[in-house]
Amino acid sequence: MPYSIIVPIHNEERHLHSLLNSLKAYSPNNEILIVDDGSTDNSLKIIGNHSFIKLIKLNQNSGKGIAVREGLEQAFNDKVIILDGDMEINPNEIKSLMKLDKKKGMNCIFGSRFEKINPFSSLWDFGNFIFTLIFNIFIGGKNKDVLCCFKSFFRSDLNIEQLRSQKFDIDVELTAKLVKKHANISTVKVSYKRRNKKQGKKLKFIDGWYILKRILVHIV
Repeated sequence: MPYSIIVPIHNEERHLHSLLNSLKAYSPNNEILIVDDGSTDNSLKIIGNHSFIKLIKLNQNSGKGIAVREGLEQAFNDKVIILDGDMEINPNEIKSLMKLDKKKGMNCIFGSRFEKINPFSSLWDFGNFIFTLIFNIFIGGKNKDVLCCFKSFFRSDLNIEQLRSQKFDIDVELTAKLVKKHANISTVKVSYKRRNKKQGKKLKFIDGWYILKRILVHIV
């Protein structure tokens, strides 16, 4: 069964050529959806030159959560993969998520950027460590990286209309809903290269508040 690969982007022109070249390898048998979240650079022009892409265009920058939800609503296949378009995770890793099989109990697969998070390696890793710890204690599971965007699951396992996240908290919301539905979650280690603000990283410290708030919503 083919997958729908959903990639939300916003102003990623510097990475798009590499991203699209990598995604093309999956296009013969799968649906490739790029959700452009109101880009103001040349992203749309670059995407327009690739016929294998199904483009979903949001007229204004509404947030990653809105973009992911729009992609899920318009995806054709039940099996979906979500990947950020910033190339921090290499799209060649997608094949490691293409193992969904309800008969074998493979209902969802989460990517993890770490075997074990070192909370003292950076402020970002400290935050990820705290969020993952709180999530595992109060919501459940043995998650290694709840903020990782890289996931595959069955679209029919979610009520898309009930998703509420508008920003980067969409990652923990999806994780919470899938963990509550399935006792066993498979995890795969993926290569990861964090970029900085000058390289286009969009996650801000204020987003940590939205992420924590989303986790607390699922606790209560």
